[in-house]
Amino acid sequence: MTSLHPHLRKVGAAALLACALALPVCASRQSPSPKGAPKGKQSAPETTNLTIRVVDQASGRPVTNASVYLRFQEKKALLFLLHKHQKVELDLKTDNHGYTSFPGVPQGKLLIQVFKPSWQTFGEYYQIDQPKQTVLIKLHRPQTHWY
Repeated sequence: MTSLHPHLRKVGAAALLACALALPVCASRQSPSPKGAPKGKQSAPETTNLTIRVVDQASGRPVTNASVYLRFQEKKALLFLLHKHQKVELDLKTDNHGYTSFPGVPQGKLLIQVFKPSWQTFGEYYQIDQPKQTVLIKLHRPQTHWY
């Protein structure tokens, strides 16, 4: 197997580096910026102040100390070229009034699951698209068996 001359390796590495550095500049010139957004600056991903209230479906009373799990994907840029989706899971607990909240949930599809001993497990996907959003979850007691 033959190896490249050291001079050719340096030239090839320099050309590869120049292409890698020029690619983000070309891409940013082609992508249109949204109306009202200053040119050259990327807008931060939209986040939501999310509040979740868990209540008893039959009586409407708050369910205290329920475990609330949030699962969503967060988009992160890597070296201005690659975008990586990272799965994020949050574990929260409801307070004495059945509320729990988290201020930095990215907008988009969100899975909310609620667990509490002696209650039916709840799980559902929600579309989060407002700066401040409240989700009401009604838990059911387990059904009695006919036997």
